[in-house]
Amino acid sequence: MRAIVRWVVSRLRRYRPDRNPLRRRSDRVEAALAAAALAAVLFAVWPAALAARAVYDDGIAAERAGSGTRQLVEVTLVETASIEAAPAVQANGRGLPAVSPARWTLPSGEVREGVVPAALLLRDGPANARLWVDAAGRPVAPPPQRAETMTRAGLAAAGAVASVAVLAWACFALARGWLDRRRYREWEAAWAAADQRWRRHHI
Repeated sequence: MRAIVRWVVSRLRRYRPDRNPLRRRSDRVEAALAAAALAAVLFAVWPAALAARAVYDDGIAAERAGSGTRQLVEVTLVETASIEAAPAVQANGRGLPAVSPARWTLPSGEVREGVVPAALLLRDGPANARLWVDAAGRPVAPPPQRAETMTRAGLAAAGAVASVAVLAWACFALARGWLDRRRYREWEAAWAAADQRWRRHHI
């Protein structure tokens, strides 16, 4: 932790504006670029918040259950022999058939039959289960939990800020590399001029 604090303090001292006569124009340009990169990351917080809000609202809409969205209905599993012969998959530590022939009754009283992925069934027993269906009575995935919605919103915000931070850092690193090469050339020219003056002084 102390190492991080020392690094931050050194960066602030290096890029803070002052009237140090030893600072070159390239040093001031680098400080301005560092401030611009930091500002870009700070400004990214607002778009990140908007992205998180959009993902959260979509998640809340997906959580809704009831008439016109999705509903939980009782399911009767049929054709037991076919179920036992179906390939098994692991779910919650138990082997379950990959698909299950089933019959379910919609709230309107209409009876539907079909092959349902085992992962969508909430089993209550060997032959009974529950299933989420959409407004048309088709099997759908269960609505997401609130924790999942909040996690997705947080990841969306973090991803937006991280993307801007990586882009800002890459631009700053490229600009700093160009400034370093320019400084190296200036140092070489200055040393060459100093060497010439030293030689003339001692001739």
